[in-house]
Amino acid sequence: MPIEKSGIGELFHQETKYHRSFSAGEGPRLSYPSSSDKGASSKLRRFPLEPVDRTDGKPIWKTIAERRSLREFARSSLSFEELSQLIWAIQGISARSFGFGLRTAPSAGALYPIETYVVVNWVETLPSGLYHYSVNETELILLKEGRFGSALSRAALEQEWLERASCVFIWTAVIERSKRKYRERAFRYIYMDAGHIGQNLYLAATALGLGCCTVGAFYDEEIDRLIGIDGVKEVSIYLGAVGKIGEY
Repeated sequence: MPIEKSGIGELFHQETKYHRSFSAGEGPRLSYPSSSDKGASSKLRRFPLEPVDRTDGKPIWKTIAERRSLREFARSSLSFEELSQLIWAIQGISARSFGFGLRTAPSAGALYPIETYVVVNWVETLPSGLYHYSVNETELILLKEGRFGSALSRAALEQEWLERASCVFIWTAVIERSKRKYRERAFRYIYMDAGHIGQNLYLAATALGLGCCTVGAFYDEEIDRLIGIDGVKEVSIYLGAVGKIGEY
């Protein structure tokens, strides 16, 4: 009986294994990640995030127990304070070491390849549109104004409930940030990083009494076009919707 040819998933796993012959010292020297140039234009509108509340909220064990994927959202706006709290929870700077910002979600080698975009449908005081989160400046940058919930829903295999969310996070990966140190193994770490961020979103939303659901099923090129990335050097990898709990 002929041996079945391995699929791309099996091939990926085999080709990214570490072996005893591997030397961690090989490859380019590690350097800190460069800052994003998404907000290079001075004409883009910027919205500094609100200070986060680190002193209150549900106990962590209760939050974990209550975490669920919820897809029924009320047509109601998040407050800007709630959105600020969510963003800090997923990728905010929680400490500094030697002048370098350490974030709320772990990242292999502290390289932080994940970029955060937000499609805002209903958030108080914010225009509807597509935003990029500037980590170092702690602000949202409005890349383009308008309603993109419908386009996002179509790109995510017609999952209509995404259009009803107050906001949808889109996470991308700048591959070279991790690959320059970890080479092909970097892809494994990038997906792990995204998973850590997604779970932080779930827990933060639960603690705030909000509904949340992450999504991995979408037409990659359509999401790439929506947020304006090339799909090669920077790729879309994960979505997360948040909204008020209730029927639309």
